[in-house]
Amino acid sequence: MRHALPHARPGQVIGLLGGSFDPPHAGHLHISREALKRFGLDRLWWLVSPGNPLKRWGPAPLAERMAAARALIDHPRITVTDFEARAGTRYTAATLAALMQAYPGVRFVWLMGADNLAQFHLWQDWRRIIETVPVGVLARPGQRISARMSPAARIYDQARIAGEHALGLGRAIAPAWCFVNVPMMDISSTRLRACGAGRVGSAIT
Repeated sequence: MRHALPHARPGQVIGLLGGSFDPPHAGHLHISREALKRFGLDRLWWLVSPGNPLKRWGPAPLAERMAAARALIDHPRITVTDFEARAGTRYTAATLAALMQAYPGVRFVWLMGADNLAQFHLWQDWRRIIETVPVGVLARPGQRISARMSPAARIYDQARIAGEHALGLGRAIAPAWCFVNVPMMDISSTRLRACGAGRVGSAIT
């Protein structure tokens, strides 16, 4: 079943959580709820990607991952979308450009776990990402030090917003990023697949 693209009004602050969601799990919901609260987001979208260019093996079919994500969500302000597949983009910088063209006046915030900040400098056009939209970083187990010492964190140190001002991140002018510590849930899609939950259907039973 094909769903319509999410609705957003000019001036709204929309958090974007991208990934393969292979499979989606409680950890995704946990950081989504925390991001809504800590960064003062109006809504949050899960951008389910056709495939992750940094991963060697392809994910489960997109339709299965979308269905599993929608079945898992229990929050009225979190929406699942296949925008990347519709726009034909594979890299975050291109996806952001397409989103900003499709939703003029909407303020987007790119969200990531601290583990992704640690390798952010490996992403294609990563500087363009942080200079296009604010970035919200949520702490995950074992990644706080490596994230804060990462090349991206050091290069853009002057653009960092203190955690106590996180609610203003969506109104900040890029480059801007904020690192917040949240109650942590040590779960990942990689671990679930290793434990035999590789098929998205098994992750939500």
